[in-house]
Amino acid sequence: MKLPSPHDELGGCLWLPRIIAKARLLREGILPEEYSTRFCAPTGVDGHFIIFFSLTREDVLQAALLDDAKILPWFLALPIVTPSSVKEWNHIAVNLGRPGFPMDDRLPISKTTTYAHLDAAHVETVFEMIELDEGRAVAA
Repeated sequence: MKLPSPHDELGGCLWLPRIIAKARLLREGILPEEYSTRFCAPTGVDGHFIIFFSLTREDVLQAALLDDAKILPWFLALPIVTPSSVKEWNHIAVNLGRPGFPMDDRLPISKTTTYAHLDAAHVETVFEMIELDEGRAVAA
């Protein structure tokens, strides 16, 4: 199973391709447990995404049933989705885990627990941690 990178975009929106991919795999019953147990949990990236865009877990699972060509129109039709809200989300998303941004309390803990097996001393954001964990290059 290979999920889209956290940095992948759909309609200019970070995380949208990843959360839809995760929802599809969850619906198929093949999303690994480490992801499925935390899917749309309020303290994770999924949770921050759905809260920011006024969605629910069920909204995302329903959207995952749409054909690829219908995902972006669905997303763009959400009342909160505007170019400025997407820009604001993207700014928050790439900074998750940094001081002053959501998840800044969780990232240091995850380095010594969930991701203790990784050389993550140089990791500054949640997106970087995900990339490292999934075997993608992260700038040191």
